[in-house]
Amino acid sequence: MFPKGIHNLQNRLIISKAREMGIACDPLLEGCEDFLKLSVGDKQIIINKTRSHRLPLIAGLLAKNKQACNRLLHEQGMPVPSFIVIPEMGSEAADFLKRHSSIVVKPLDASSSMGVTLDVRTEDELEAAIRLAGVHGSSIMLQQYVTGIDYRVLIINGEVAAVNEYRPVYVEGNGTSTVRALIKQLNQERIEMTHIGEYEAFPQVDAEAERLLEVLRAQGTTLDEVPDAGKEIELYDLRNSAAGKISEFYKDCTEIIHPENARMIIQAAKTLQIDVAGVDVRCRDIRTPISRDQGGILEVNALPDMTHHVFPHGGTTRDVVRLYLEYLCQELLEYKTYNNV
Repeated sequence: MFPKGIHNLQNRLIISKAREMGIACDPLLEGCEDFLKLSVGDKQIIINKTRSHRLPLIAGLLAKNKQACNRLLHEQGMPVPSFIVIPEMGSEAADFLKRHSSIVVKPLDASSSMGVTLDVRTEDELEAAIRLAGVHGSSIMLQQYVTGIDYRVLIINGEVAAVNEYRPVYVEGNGTSTVRALIKQLNQERIEMTHIGEYEAFPQVDAEAERLLEVLRAQGTTLDEVPDAGKEIELYDLRNSAAGKISEFYKDCTEIIHPENARMIIQAAKTLQIDVAGVDVRCRDIRTPISRDQGGILEVNALPDMTHHVFPHGGTTRDVVRLYLEYLCQELLEYKTYNNV
């Protein structure tokens, strides 16, 4: 069904939906995941997964530099947590930690949460986090840690396409199953063969045993304990887990975003000239206007993951890939209609 060498789920979603819409979609280079060619008749466009052909080069560069992003958003009066950029551990870093009590340490230009450490509170933790971040980038950003709920807002062509609330994966007791059995069941449910292939599985017990046991011990339980019905057992400790290795549950909440928040997040994407953006926000409640006192914009991504909007762990499935393709291929679809291709 899919061209040889196409394993990326974003590409598979795009190819599947494009063909459903009557648009030819194939890799530009055989066996290469980087570029897809969308075509109708002799008309075509080239995209890079969820990066559109309309994304300016400068926007892509800005999106990779967290300091530049934060500076531009701050100048527009948007709520951005306080931050500094440092080359290494020193008095400036220690003073920043003292000032804010809890901070996030991240490489300045890394992606996919690689090298990010959350909720750093002590100088020992700070030194370790800076060492980790230094592996993934030459400069390091320290940012005030914002408490609250995490949301990912997908913007397509100046409109909110979908909103997900997300949190680290947990299991919920049923009164009869052990924690081990609940994790196994969770993975069985998430290893799904869909029309695009295997979707995802959360970390296996064997692969994460030592770290998982520590997390469970902190909650007063073990793999062989039977939690009460309804009791939630966390599988990750944010303070002792690398952010890039934390699996998360995504729940759709598109309908509840406050209009002021929607306008602000749309403006954030426009400020950075990103036409298809994933904006990460942390706040107490997305239904309430976000202020500097109760939340902020954490990051704006120019290569947003759409799979969790199509396959959320709860709430409504959003046909965001169709919206993306309609935006990309307006001219192709009009050409198809007018020429009966």
